[in-house]
Amino acid sequence: MPRGRPPKKDLKKQEQHTENEQQEKQDYFMQFSRSFQNAIGSSMFYNSPFIQNEILKNINMTPHKLNRDEVEKLVANPKANEKAIRDLAQYLENYIMHFKRLVFHYGSILTFDYYLLPTNADEDDKKSNAYKKSYNKAFDWLEKFHIKETLANIMRMLVLEDAKFYYLRESEARISLQEMPSDWCKIVAKTDFGYQYSFNMMYFLQTGVNLDDYAPEFKEYFTEYSSKEEYKNRAPYWIDLDPVKAPVFKFDENRAGILPPLMGIFIDSTEIATYKELLKTKTKLEVWKILLSKIPMHNDGKGPQAKNNFAIDADTAAKFNSIIQSAVPEGVKSIVTPFDSEAVDFDQSQSKNSIVGVGEEMFYKSAGTSPILFGEKNTTGSGIKASIETDESFVLHMYREFERFLNIQLKRVTGRFRFKVVFPDITFFNRKDKIEEYLKVSQYGMPVSLLACALGLNQRDLVNLLEFESILKIHDKLKPLVSSHTQNGNENSGRPKQNKLTDAGEQTRDIDANQNR
Repeated sequence: MPRGRPPKKDLKKQEQHTENEQQEKQDYFMQFSRSFQNAIGSSMFYNSPFIQNEILKNINMTPHKLNRDEVEKLVANPKANEKAIRDLAQYLENYIMHFKRLVFHYGSILTFDYYLLPTNADEDDKKSNAYKKSYNKAFDWLEKFHIKETLANIMRMLVLEDAKFYYLRESEARISLQEMPSDWCKIVAKTDFGYQYSFNMMYFLQTGVNLDDYAPEFKEYFTEYSSKEEYKNRAPYWIDLDPVKAPVFKFDENRAGILPPLMGIFIDSTEIATYKELLKTKTKLEVWKILLSKIPMHNDGKGPQAKNNFAIDADTAAKFNSIIQSAVPEGVKSIVTPFDSEAVDFDQSQSKNSIVGVGEEMFYKSAGTSPILFGEKNTTGSGIKASIETDESFVLHMYREFERFLNIQLKRVTGRFRFKVVFPDITFFNRKDKIEEYLKVSQYGMPVSLLACALGLNQRDLVNLLEFESILKIHDKLKPLVSSHTQNGNENSGRPKQNKLTDAGEQTRDIDANQNR
């Protein structure tokens, strides 16, 4: 038998054979998957609402309960436990109301009030019909997108999980972002448009998953994947999606790893559940009692007492103990012993009156949010204001990320003229202050669009509302209310007399000191 290195021709044949085998396996898989899809597509089982409902729930509902030690291990190594941490966050939201309310609190701070700003048109351009068409296209797209509803829902999911994957769907009636299953998405690159993700097409091989429920191009991705040259050297069945149409919204864009923003209070959240169990045990112990009854011994005074010289036999003692046990309430246990009798209870087994309160206190301290916002404790007005401002700063950066996504989309639809969406730093907490601020500066010639934005109106809404009121002549129909403060010319004019006055006030009235003032 020949020894040594095989000839080059044999090596080339082996390599070619291996490549052919891989290609045959891939072709076989794609053929099988297409046949499988066609087979189940017409079956009654595939169209079962139970299967379809389960598929929809699996997109963003995979909660998993863990104990404190397991949580510590996950938090200590988040890089290797992204899915487990995401599932834990969902469990905590479902089980710990404090955590759920905190997620909703952070996710609902932003108002998403916006105004539209032209970026490349001069004064003459703005008078042209082409500019007006572009302007209307921009607002038409934004109105079909339903900014406040869509982005508010996304924001709450980001506070819970850090990153969410979407695909842009456009129709005549509405523009929406379809949520993609996170377990089948992987962040693969960072681009000028944000992070880019890859999607595993194996997802569509699951029973109950329908390609028709996704954008039409997914059918092309699924059927043409194996023939595309650029994917030859990639892991099978993963396809990179265009970040313009498939955005990744991420709470923390500094890291590609997916780490929930509230991960720092996961342990404190699980402690609340632990303290609840301790309180339950403590409450049970406080109502438990043990009655210890002593069996008398013979003692005739003649020398040492004999061992086990009981005055009552075991059967008799057991019968009497049974009678005692049947007479005492639930939670009281009767025991017969040869020792001295006494009652043992477990009251005051814990010096803290509110064990759960300890966990709640640690939770809010770790979260850095004032508990008074959730009906806990009291604090000063300045303390609440400072806490709210800290909470606002925690989420305001997301405005910039949403602006980037929307402005990329507007570039596709407005044509020659460019517009950009701007979210002023308005929140549900600072709206009143912003209205006062913008009202004050508008009196000095600053844009009134800022004031309208603080009131929840964009420029189109503002113009349409003013034109509508002008057509209906609403201002002409409004009349100020007549009050005693605005009446004059008779003896009953002026401020109404008060019934309760101080001594000094009554003296002033008696001598008519305010007459003719």
